[in-house]
Amino acid sequence: MFRYTFIYMQKNNFFKKTGFLSLGVVLLLLTSCQNIKVKPADISHRDFTLELEKLTQKRVEVADLKRIKDDYGRFFDVWFSEIMDYSKYRGFSDAELVQVFGQWLQVNKPVFNVLKAHYDNVPDWQEELNMQWGHLQMLLTQTPTPKLVSYFSQFSNYNTFVDTTEKGEVLLGFSKEMFLNDTFPLYAMLEVPGFYNRYNSPKQIPTILIWNYLKSTYEPKHKIRNMLEQAVFDGKVWNLLLEITNAKNPFEMLGYSETEWAMLERDQGQMWRLYLEQKALYSNDFNVYRRYFVYGDKTFGPGIPAECPPLIGSFTGYKIVQRYMQEMDVTWQDLFEEHDAQKILRLSGYNPVK
Repeated sequence: MFRYTFIYMQKNNFFKKTGFLSLGVVLLLLTSCQNIKVKPADISHRDFTLELEKLTQKRVEVADLKRIKDDYGRFFDVWFSEIMDYSKYRGFSDAELVQVFGQWLQVNKPVFNVLKAHYDNVPDWQEELNMQWGHLQMLLTQTPTPKLVSYFSQFSNYNTFVDTTEKGEVLLGFSKEMFLNDTFPLYAMLEVPGFYNRYNSPKQIPTILIWNYLKSTYEPKHKIRNMLEQAVFDGKVWNLLLEITNAKNPFEMLGYSETEWAMLERDQGQMWRLYLEQKALYSNDFNVYRRYFVYGDKTFGPGIPAECPPLIGSFTGYKIVQRYMQEMDVTWQDLFEEHDAQKILRLSGYNPVK
C-alpha cells in the first residue's frame, strides 16, 4: 500500500490553478507496484468485432446468427439485447431478423476497419490488464479470473460491462470504439458527451474494467445510504486502482490532468468545509450530494467554483481511506469487508481543516 506523509496545503482561494504538485503527489508518483512481484493473470480475450467484420464479407444467413449465438453464449444475448435493442424485433422471423442484422453490419463496416488499424498500434493494454488483475488477485484473494470480450456498441456510450453467470464466472466486456483517444473526429460528430474524452485512452482500459468490476462486486454489499458512505466506498476503489497500476501518472488513469489532481490535493480543506456548510456529508438525500459524484468535466452547484474538477466526493473518500490504511495497517481484504464508513473516518483521523 502507499506509504508516505501528505502535507496539506491550504489556500484561501478555492481550487486556484497551480503549476506544482504537493509533496504527497510527488511521492505518490514515485510509489508503484513495480517493485512487487506479481504473477500476471491469464485472461482469455475474444474480439467480437473481428467476428462482425468477417460477417460483412458475405451474405449473413440464419445459420450464422445461430452459430455466433451458440459460440458466444451469454455475451451474445447481452450484446444483442443491449446494443441491437432486440426488443424492437420481437416477433420477427429468423429470416427477417437476419436481414436486419446484415444491414446493420454493412452500415457499420467502415468502423470495423478503423478499429483494427487503431488497436494494431496499441497492443500493450492486454498485457497491462493481466498484470493489474494478477495484482488485484494477490490483494483480494477471492477475485476470480474473468473472461474478456471486446465488442462494438455503435458509439452508444455503453463502453464496459460486467456480468456474472449462474456458474459464478465473471465476464468482462468493453466497447472498442469508445477507446479511440480524444482526437477521434467522429466523437464530436456523433455528439458523444465531451467528458468521455477523460476515459477514452486505450491505456485506461484495464483501470476502467477493474473499476467497474469492483463497483459491481462490492458496492451492493456496502448498502450505501449517505454521502460519507459513498465517498468511502469510492475511496476504497480509487486507492486499490492506484495501487495496482504501473502508470507513470496514476491520476491520468482516473481521468484527471496533472493540474486538476494538484488542485484536488491542495484544496482538501475547502472541499471539506463545503460539505459541512451544505450539510451534505451525512445526508441520506441523494439529491443533496449527488453533484459530488457526477461524471463530467466539472463539479457544479452552489458554492462550487467554475473550475472545480469532477468527482470531488470520490477524491475525498480516496484521502480518507488512504489515511485509514496508513493509521490502521489493514489488509485490502479487511478494508473491503469493513462497511462502517463512520468508523473508517474516525480511525483515519482525517481532518483537512485542522
